[in-house]
Amino acid sequence: MPVLRKSFLVLVLLGLLAVAACGVGAKPIPTLSHDFTTSTPAANYPTAMPTFTPTPAALGSLENPIVFAMVNASPSAEQQTAFSDLASLLGGQLQMTVVSRFYNTYQELEFALQRQQVHFAWLQPVEYLLASQKGLATALLVSNHLGVTGYGVQFLGHSDSNFVPYFNVGTHSSTAEARVALAQLSGLRGCLTEDNSLAGYWVPLGYLNLNNIPTLEPVQTFSYSASIRALYIKGICSFAATYAIAADPRTSSEVITDLPEAIEKLPILWMSPPVIPNLNLSFSSQVDLTLQSRVSDFLRDYARSDAGKAQLSSALNYEVAALEPLPDSAYAPLRELLAASGVRLADLLTN
Repeated sequence: MPVLRKSFLVLVLLGLLAVAACGVGAKPIPTLSHDFTTSTPAANYPTAMPTFTPTPAALGSLENPIVFAMVNASPSAEQQTAFSDLASLLGGQLQMTVVSRFYNTYQELEFALQRQQVHFAWLQPVEYLLASQKGLATALLVSNHLGVTGYGVQFLGHSDSNFVPYFNVGTHSSTAEARVALAQLSGLRGCLTEDNSLAGYWVPLGYLNLNNIPTLEPVQTFSYSASIRALYIKGICSFAATYAIAADPRTSSEVITDLPEAIEKLPILWMSPPVIPNLNLSFSSQVDLTLQSRVSDFLRDYARSDAGKAQLSSALNYEVAALEPLPDSAYAPLRELLAASGVRLADLLTN
């Protein structure tokens, strides 16, 4: 009996020692409310630095001048000086910095417009159609050249061909619509200049196509005088198309000298309205209404003086008699005609 009691006490003592040993170095179990967001020291993340967006200089400032541009790969010294002087004169009037730039090609000018490096541009009709098509420019002013702000086309026939002229010489205007007057050309061959010409090729074809008047493949003569001569001698083409309104190529010295009867022998069958605007001044999307108005008012007023006409004519290398307002809608008839002709505008660029 004493032996069993002693063994029991030994077992109890060993159990207590085991429990004590398990408690040594024990760590508390983390609770679910522990904040793990602080487990990584904040010092491990770099401090974010503030970003600064530079404020662009105001348009017309020395750092951001107003740029007037035009396409001319080889302007004369006189034109460069006149264009630069015109920009300086305008800058003085606006109390802003204005500069002038020439671009070798339309493509270079278009790229500058896309990069917002040009604010005003003097554009020929095809150049304007391309720029406006891409939303890069909007017409503001048009030049009055030889007394008109645009020109058209005329269809000529030979007096021996029994055509009916739908044109009044006294009023210098057509007496019928194109669909009526030009229907008599159906199935015939015309003399046109060349396939990079608006008035000499694509606008005449546009009128024929727009009015569903089929004709044979035209003869390309490469000049207006050659078209007139070919029609005059007969056997090459039945009709010819030339520019009109601004002047009449039948009366040019290279025609009338050799063909003094050209006016009588080659009557006008029909003449279009002035669907091709002259050289224009357009503005980019950066130019607000106030600046548009100030530039327009100054240039129109300046063009009323003899000195202004001379300065503008030298700067643009184009005779300017006046400057007049021009809305984009003025190009709607030309756009319609060229769409009917199927021409690709870029193919009409002369540079």
